[in-house]
Amino acid sequence: MRKILLVACRAFPPEHRARRSDEVVDTALLAAGGSALGTARESLSLVRAGMRERVRVESHRSLRDGVALLAGLLALVNLAVALCGISLAVHPPPQVPILGTLFFRNPYVVDWWWIAFAVAAAGIVLGLVLGNRRLALGAALANLGIVVYDALFLAANGYMRGHLNAFAFLRGPDGYPVAQEWLAPAVVLTLATAAAPLRRRSLGTLSLTLVAAMLLVVLSREMSGGFLFLRWPLAAVIVLAVAFGAVAPRLAVMAVGVSLALAPSVVRYLTTPSWAYKDPVVTWVAAPGLALGVLLPLAYLTRRRLA
Repeated sequence: MRKILLVACRAFPPEHRARRSDEVVDTALLAAGGSALGTARESLSLVRAGMRERVRVESHRSLRDGVALLAGLLALVNLAVALCGISLAVHPPPQVPILGTLFFRNPYVVDWWWIAFAVAAAGIVLGLVLGNRRLALGAALANLGIVVYDALFLAANGYMRGHLNAFAFLRGPDGYPVAQEWLAPAVVLTLATAAAPLRRRSLGTLSLTLVAAMLLVVLSREMSGGFLFLRWPLAAVIVLAVAFGAVAPRLAVMAVGVSLALAPSVVRYLTTPSWAYKDPVVTWVAAPGLALGVLLPLAYLTRRRLA
């Protein structure tokens, strides 16, 4: 029973004394009277109190805390994208019909671009973990330059020529060019890294980040569509921000940043005539959802600044 109550105390914010105080648990045990029903009732009470405290703490967090969270999220995915591109060259996926056309270059090759991309992505993560703004921002600017070079110069030399188009082939014969899809996230990542408050974290955080990045790589290779599986957790972030952004500014900042990072790709998909088939989910759900994910959280943040 004590373990159940200890788990319930995890609902409180990390800095709250209820997470570390035996007094709270002992009081709950006395109130439960040794019964399973009483323990469940006290656990629910602790969870409700913890969530209320989390809402109170969230409402007092600064907008820059949300920027730091956004920078960390994008840096993690950015590292996973770089590592996944290298893994595709080391162990290519099963060949699809679109690769049989000589019109396309072989996307599964590790060259200087992929190596530079991976080094810059790792530099961003390392800089954020160490709280070193010079390292994090320098790596973010290098990362942006590498992505811009691929999206605007290499991809312009021919259809499906950009390095990141390797992920288009993961989508099967119906894959379409994605060389420019990571350009907007790279811009948002750079801006978030420049504005985020940085503080040194433990090396354990770096280990967990690397494990999370490798997990994203494995999932992107195992699930159809590559990194498209991330649309569901990102959509959940936007929905939560629309619902609770007024009391959780970090969520509102996250939603605005994520929506701005994804919006150019959705607009390009909808406005490019060469893609005759338009997925109704993108047209009627994703596009309006991204617009709402920018406008409503932005309204929350504006009202907070004016209050």
